[in-house]
Amino acid sequence: METLRPGGDDLRCTSCGGAQRARDLDRMLWCDGCVALARARARRIGLLSGVVVAAGLASWIYLVQRPSAMLIGGWIGAVLATLWLVARAATELSYGVLRARWRSGSSWSIRAAPGRSRHSR
Repeated sequence: METLRPGGDDLRCTSCGGAQRARDLDRMLWCDGCVALARARARRIGLLSGVVVAAGLASWIYLVQRPSAMLIGGWIGAVLATLWLVARAATELSYGVLRARWRSGSSWSIRAAPGRSRHSR
């Protein structure tokens, strides 16, 4: 990992604190590794949210609506569409929240050692 040069075009990632070239950081000064980690975390949160809402809908359909065998394919399609839509929306929402709240030193960060990047390159 390179060291920072005074007046150079090197900056620190605002998430992990690792030294990066300015061109390797995005507009919020995050390195590619931190962006990938936040995306993966948001995907997990989104998928979990989608599964919970879809399971709730499936339970409601089974217990309250009591679908006939003739319409079961339509109900399954509705549950799968709900899973996909909620997972997508929750992924984008959680990614935005993670990016807005995840700062170096906050309870949302990885807590990398100062001056060292947590990414291996």
